[in-house]
Amino acid sequence: MDKVREFIVKMTKEIVAERTVNYNPADFPAGAGPDGMTMPGEEIKVTRILEQYLKAAKIPYKSHARVPKRPNLLATVGKNKPGFKKFLVVLHTDTVPSGVREDWSFDPFKPFEKNGKLFGRGVLDNKGPLAASFATLKMMKEIESDIQGQFIFAACADEEVEAGFGLDWLLEKKLVKCTDALIPDIAGCMKTINIAEKGRSLAKVRFKGVAAHAMDPSKGVSAIYSAARFLAALEKGFQFTHRKHPVLDPPTFNPGLIKGGEATNAVPASCEVSVDIRLLPGMTEKKMQAELLALAKKVKLPRSTVTVELTGTIPPSEVPATAPIVKLIREVAPEAKTIGSGGITFAKFLVLEGIQAVGWAPGDERTYHKPDEEIDIAELVTYSDRLFTLSKKICNLPA
Repeated sequence: MDKVREFIVKMTKEIVAERTVNYNPADFPAGAGPDGMTMPGEEIKVTRILEQYLKAAKIPYKSHARVPKRPNLLATVGKNKPGFKKFLVVLHTDTVPSGVREDWSFDPFKPFEKNGKLFGRGVLDNKGPLAASFATLKMMKEIESDIQGQFIFAACADEEVEAGFGLDWLLEKKLVKCTDALIPDIAGCMKTINIAEKGRSLAKVRFKGVAAHAMDPSKGVSAIYSAARFLAALEKGFQFTHRKHPVLDPPTFNPGLIKGGEATNAVPASCEVSVDIRLLPGMTEKKMQAELLALAKKVKLPRSTVTVELTGTIPPSEVPATAPIVKLIREVAPEAKTIGSGGITFAKFLVLEGIQAVGWAPGDERTYHKPDEEIDIAELVTYSDRLFTLSKKICNLPA
C-alpha cells in the first residue's frame, strides 16, 4: 500500500496544481474570471495529465468534448462480456474558485503534504478522490483477465456549474453506458451512502408597485416594501406542503438574489426576488407556485400586484436503501449509513436515466468549498483499496 499512497499523493499534487476553476461567465462581465481564469474550467489541463498515466498503464480511453478545452475522459478495464455488469465510477476535474486569498493560510494552487494530509483547492472536491479512484483503475488493470464485465473510470468536466458540458452531455449523446454507478463526491469519510437528492427549482417572485417621486412617497406604492414583507413572511416559518421522506430533510428555500428599483429618488415600481427551492419527491411546480403566490398576495401592499414563475426545475432522485449497490458498499464499509442530500451531484443525472447510482466517498466535508481545503491521505488509500474490492465484485456479477 506504500506504492498506492505514493501514487495518490503524486497525482493529487499534480492535478491540484492545475487551475481548473469553473464559474458562470455571467458573474464576471468584465471577461476575466476568478483565480486568473480566462474561461471556465479548462479541464483539459487535468485530462492531459491523466492521459499520460493511462498510456503508461496501457489502459484504453476515449475523450469526448462538447467544446474545446473541456473534455470528458472515459477509461475502461475488463473483458466486457455480454451479460455482466458495467460499473461506472464518475469524478470531476473542475473546482470552485478559491475565494478571498487572505482567507487561506497558503497558496491554494500550490498543494502540499503535512501531518498525513494533503492541502490545496480541490484535494477534497474532487481531485484527491479522483487520484484514489485512478489508483483503483490501475489495480483493476492488473487483474483484467479476471474481470468479466467492465470497470469504467470517468473524469468529467463541469460538475460545479453544470452548464451542460459534463456527464449530463455525455448521457444526452449516449456516449457512456453502464448498469451501476458510484460518485465519490459527497465526503462523509466513507461512513455515508447518499441514496437520494432533492430537486432544485428557481422561483422568480415579481412585485409590481406604483412609481412616484421620492419627494412624496405616499403617492406611490413601493414594490421593494412588498418584497420585504414577503421575505419576512418566508423567514417567520413558511413551509411548503410535503410528505416526510425517510432520508431527506424537509424542503428548503433560499431567497438569494433581489433586484429592484430604478433610482434613489423614485418610489420603486418593480422588485424581483429569486428563490432557490430544494424540493422532495412528490412536490410539483404547480403546487409550489400556488403556495408562494398565496403567501405573496397575503402580505403585499394594497394597489400592488405579484406574479410567481418557476424555472429550471431539476427533479428529485432516489434509489432504494435496499438496492444491490448499497448492500455491496456496506460489505466493504459496514459502518456506512444511508443518507439524502440537498445538493446535486452527478448521481442525479444517472438515476434519472434509470441507473442505480449512489454517492460514497472519502474526506471530511468541513472544508468543502472553503479555504484551507484538506483531506486525509490514509483515508484516500483506504478508499482506493475498498473501491477495488467493491469493483471486483460488481464487475463479475450478472447484469
